[in-house]
Amino acid sequence: MGFSGKIGYAANSSDLQHPADRRRFPVWAESRGVDWEIADPSKQYDLVVVTPRADLNLWRTKTSGQSKLIFDMVDSYLAIPATNLKQALRGPAKFLAGEASTPFYSYRKAIERIVEQADAVTCATPEQASALVPFNDNVHSILDIHSGLIRSIKDDYAAHQPFRLVWEGLGTNVHWFELIAPVLAEVAQQHPICLNIISDIEFHEFVQKFGRRRVAAITADFAEDVRLYQWSEDFLSLIATNCDLAVIPLPVDRAYATDKPESKLVSFWRMGLPVVTAATPAYKRVMSDAGQELTCFDQQQWLSAITRMIEDAGEREQAGREGRRYADQVYGEEQLLARWDSVIESLETGSGRSRATDA
Repeated sequence: MGFSGKIGYAANSSDLQHPADRRRFPVWAESRGVDWEIADPSKQYDLVVVTPRADLNLWRTKTSGQSKLIFDMVDSYLAIPATNLKQALRGPAKFLAGEASTPFYSYRKAIERIVEQADAVTCATPEQASALVPFNDNVHSILDIHSGLIRSIKDDYAAHQPFRLVWEGLGTNVHWFELIAPVLAEVAQQHPICLNIISDIEFHEFVQKFGRRRVAAITADFAEDVRLYQWSEDFLSLIATNCDLAVIPLPVDRAYATDKPESKLVSFWRMGLPVVTAATPAYKRVMSDAGQELTCFDQQQWLSAITRMIEDAGEREQAGREGRRYADQVYGEEQLLARWDSVIESLETGSGRSRATDA
């Protein structure tokens, strides 16, 4: 399945190092032998794939009536209340940061308009798709393709001393560990732990341009023993599989955070790691479908789940091995590539069928 025409990709990052640039449309194009280039506004394309960090108003204008348009949105920007201060400032900040060629006020409205105009919209979860369907009836939920990350698979489930917890992700999200820091302190009274963070050493807190911060300064108080590793595709799975348990804390009462996809859980599972997560909709859905009960709504549940996984080697191994089996079956590379095939097919056939129920 390919596309007969010139394709431009309006990327999330200029160096294509943003996670979505490494795991979504470009992966499909490479796998299917489809040529594409970084989208240039001075050129004409048959298809433009636009991401949220691109110049939305520019590409909405450029593609109107001239090119097919796919809008690929992984984060749930429409879930953020319009009254949220950061959301209100996002539009002006994108102009000041050079991500928009013309000033605009409402980033939410810019998202809504490009979703309405798009010939197809791709997102990460059925929950996100449900929120997008009122704006566009050709919505496809497709999780990130993690095959390039899986270079090491866990096979030894004997616990280390101290017990090794692991998390990986963007520096902008590491602060959510403050939600379970009291839990980790209580666990450590009975079971010494080491918290391994695989992330950016430094990051910019707002639109990748403003508010420079060091991750070490944020993580110092999360546990007595915190070890920070620079995120690297080459070493991520090697570091992670030398740990005992992955943890994914998130707030369960903030829409943007709770609407995050199950990508991190699935990637850890594909490495063979047991995982304890926050009880967000995506994590609850996938954990339930996999027959596991390791989502946590409050600190007491976090304490119980982490303690149980430390003390029960059998459950730890079962969770890791069964998680891997499930992830490979449901989120294997070919299954996800086939969903991108369906997106391209919908452009060529003019299909308007909603994909809101896709897994």
